Amino acid sequence: MYKIILNPFAGKGKAFKSARSIEHYFKKFNMPYEMVLTNCSRQAIDFAHEAVVQGVENIIAAGGDGTINEVVNGIMKSGYPENVNLGIIPIGGGNDFAKNLDLPHKLHDIIEVIKENHVRRVDIGVVEDYYFINTLGVGFDAQVAISYIKNTWLNGFPGYMYAVMKALIRKDSYYVTVTINGETFTQDALFVTVGNGICCGGRFYLTPDAKIDDEELDFCIIDKLSRRKILKFIPKAVKGTHTELSAAHLYRGKEIFIEAQRDLPLYLDGEIPIIKDKKNIYVKILPHRIQLITPEPE
Repeated sequence: MYKIILNPFAGKGKAFKSARSIEHYFKKFNMPYEMVLTNCSRQAIDFAHEAVVQGVENIIAAGGDGTINEVVNGIMKSGYPENVNLGIIPIGGGNDFAKNLDLPHKLHDIIEVIKENHVRRVDIGVVEDYYFINTLGVGFDAQVAISYIKNTWLNGFPGYMYAVMKALIRKDSYYVTVTINGETFTQDALFVTVGNGICCGGRFYLTPDAKIDDEELDFCIIDKLSRRKILKFIPKAVKGTHTELSAAHLYRGKEIFIEAQRDLPLYLDGEIPIIKDKKNIYVKILPHRIQLITPEPE
């Protein structure tokens, strides 16, 4: 049995147009399913939680990164993530997490991948009681994510670039104390990105060497930059070649602790969580916690 949790608002409404086609292919492949549509934020968490409790074997997140994030949180909060397989149909704006999976582009082929049911156990990250499967950001990139979410008319990478331009007006940096693998250092940082996956913001490969099943998180810390240098940084971040810059610092580990004297803006998987302690942020990895349906490895 497949429980399809579809966010009709994903991709600024693009996902709703795919609902009928998704049903068509599930019927064509003789895959028994139930589809539910969310109509408000965080509802996918409840739908996924209920599905696990009811014994559904496969939960399909149809939408963008935010939809996947809510479904992951629902699965984890059920307490029985090992009882269910997660499939994704990426029909949102950025679809960043899907870039880790080498999924086919056509809807017909994506659903065929789900039918073949090749499962891979992947890692997730956690901060306080929020789970994330792709990326978490603190600082400038969180400001960009907040601006993008508030934008109702531009979708995907163009929307993120518009959000970048808006965030440049403020261009805050954050003096932080960071602890990774027991090593502590301080710096004035533009942002800190924690990557379980390789891409965020629609097309920014800030942690290009991350792997979703290596039992470690990748960390990208960027020094405070002028507006001119930020504009030069962006094309390199899109290509993943920013790692060669002296302002970029790359690390890998199982946890990170970020401390500051003022509140830090934070996002995860394109969502803005309500964090209790915005000055002291502790993020850790939960290895091989989600059973993800992926294309068969070659």
